[in-house]
Amino acid sequence: MCREEPAQMRIEHPASHAVLPFTSRFDVVRNENQLHDRLANAVPGTTIVYHIGILARDRDRLATTLTPEQRDELNALASRAWRLASAGWADLLQRRLGEECFAYLLIVRKRPRRNAVFFPAPPLRQAA
Repeated sequence: MCREEPAQMRIEHPASHAVLPFTSRFDVVRNENQLHDRLANAVPGTTIVYHIGILARDRDRLATTLTPEQRDELNALASRAWRLASAGWADLLQRRLGEECFAYLLIVRKRPRRNAVFFPAPPLRQAA
């Protein structure tokens, strides 16, 4: 996480001309359920902040300052965001807030055709 609360930030996405005032960490989704809830009610161009910090470091088992439970939740959330982007539901961006501090953004796209999967399922694990 960032050392201090970021100053007010305005997030703009050129495709939608939408502006989101970002003033609080409370605007950040913390788990997959919150992401799904926000995505279900979002219109194309909506910006969803899904992490603040350095995502690669915070996901790493050795470099993170998060608890194992928080890291697992962040890994699941970031993986879900990546799958949504891969399926055409969103664009992923990052915005620098300060030194070693970034906001990771998911910009909602126009809904894919009906034959596309709404939320891609995680890969199945093989039995040992």
